[in-house]
Amino acid sequence: MIMALDLATQTGLCIGAPDARPTLSHFRLPSTGTDVGLFLSAWEDWLRPQVREVGPSLIVFEAPILAGQTQIATTRKLQGMAGVTEMVAHRASIECAEVATSQVKKALTGSGRAEKHAMMAACRAYGFDPKTSDEADAFGIWLCAVRLRHPSHAWRWEPLNAARTA
Repeated sequence: MIMALDLATQTGLCIGAPDARPTLSHFRLPSTGTDVGLFLSAWEDWLRPQVREVGPSLIVFEAPILAGQTQIATTRKLQGMAGVTEMVAHRASIECAEVATSQVKKALTGSGRAEKHAMMAACRAYGFDPKTSDEADAFGIWLCAVRLRHPSHAWRWEPLNAARTA
């Protein structure tokens, strides 16, 4: 079972085995202003029970990127989410990995520079109905993990094959 996370205030989640149709969802963390500790506590409080319930063998997340004029609190929150995710995985003896944003975009759309609307459209081409761009990104992260870690199942996740089984 792979748990893929698009880390952000609104985190996208994609969960599934490489040979089965995954589920998409999202979770919104509370607004905490510049209080990074409260934000990361809320993240850990949400993540731990999810990991216990799902029982993944791999947790994979998109590497935090910081575009443009990012506030220092935002930087600390995103980097902190990655660290807390790795800590939770470590304590549960679950493998944890990170993938680059461009790798996620290329896996889902064929272009490492795809915009949010293209990610959503590509996710729909796979037969999903993402409610947010975070869900589409999480599917792209999951797709990367399947292709890299379970290549024997990658054929299932070509758009035409995936849409046929939707």
